[in-house]
Amino acid sequence: MRLFFVTQDFPPETGGIQTYSFEHAKGLAKHVEQVTVIAPDKPGAKAFDAKQHFDTKRLSILNTLLFLPLLFKLPVWAKKMKIDTVVHAQWQTMLPSIMAKKLGRIDQIVVAAHARELLFNPFGDSFLGGIYQKYMRWLLSKADLLLPVSDYTKDLLINLGVDEAKIEVLINGTDPTQFYPLDVSEQKKAMELENKFVILTVTRMVERKGIDTVIEALSVLKDQIPEFAYLVVGDGPDRSKLEQLARTKKVDKLVTFCGKVPYDELNTYYNLGDVFVMPSKTATPDVEGFGIVFLEANACAKPVIGTYSGGIPSAIIHEKTGLLVEENNPKELSQAILRLYKNQELAKEYGTQGLLRIKEEANWDALSTQLYHHLQQLK
Repeated sequence: MRLFFVTQDFPPETGGIQTYSFEHAKGLAKHVEQVTVIAPDKPGAKAFDAKQHFDTKRLSILNTLLFLPLLFKLPVWAKKMKIDTVVHAQWQTMLPSIMAKKLGRIDQIVVAAHARELLFNPFGDSFLGGIYQKYMRWLLSKADLLLPVSDYTKDLLINLGVDEAKIEVLINGTDPTQFYPLDVSEQKKAMELENKFVILTVTRMVERKGIDTVIEALSVLKDQIPEFAYLVVGDGPDRSKLEQLARTKKVDKLVTFCGKVPYDELNTYYNLGDVFVMPSKTATPDVEGFGIVFLEANACAKPVIGTYSGGIPSAIIHEKTGLLVEENNPKELSQAILRLYKNQELAKEYGTQGLLRIKEEANWDALSTQLYHHLQQLK
């Protein structure tokens, strides 16, 4: 099997789809004869690409316009390189593959689905918005296989008219060599977290991530838990507003805004937490398509708490790897945190089950193998 992996988002840029694309390209390279990534050129890309065990073709163009030069280049490259399958990280880049397939240059078109890209319409409810929606539906109908990352995203595809027989849910994963249980007793001592129950969030500080809901919940928990701390790792436009909310709720001394942390230091922070919390909200088109951070915390044997928002119920197995609560509900969130604080055995069991899930199925190696088997079945 020889394939192209086309993605608008790829390292050295960072983000969920960048991780998804890189990990699957790396994993598929272990199974197929040829993997060539096609992605926009970025500062640092040359050095990054030189370290990989697959080829990368870079195009100097905006991420959202990647499909334009590929209208001419992809069919030519596919014929020259004898490509049989094209995997697209987003539906927006599919048109060149549809043309290549019509010309007999490729055999199969596969497209991933994350969530926001299916909900976002740059033209809104206007006439152009209607055309954009029809164009998206038409492109999706031409895929031979669609790979949503959650049951929620699968339902979005079905609502767009995609044939359910073409859909296979392939969840996101994490890397257990990057995130794993670690003794952080020295770090806890240095950060004055000894003997404290630590609540942790790792995310970008934007409204839909629900950090405000956690801060609201702290005002209840401060009377229930004698010694605790809330660590927020990450940065974003809402930081100052959240700092002010913490002061208003008189919990600012319990909250530490850690700022952005280098990727290779995140494992330490995950291990500092006793429970990982991210009560995301639905703010269409912005929605949590999955929530890889829950898996990263589980990989460190930590219990997790999220909401019934978007694809989070596919990231957290309720009452097994963690707990799900209603969004925008500080009271229910505080009860869930308190439950794990009071029942340390239950918290440990959720963390253990979460780690087992990572080792068995929710790791990128296993998921790339699963993707490869899906591609084989198209033959």
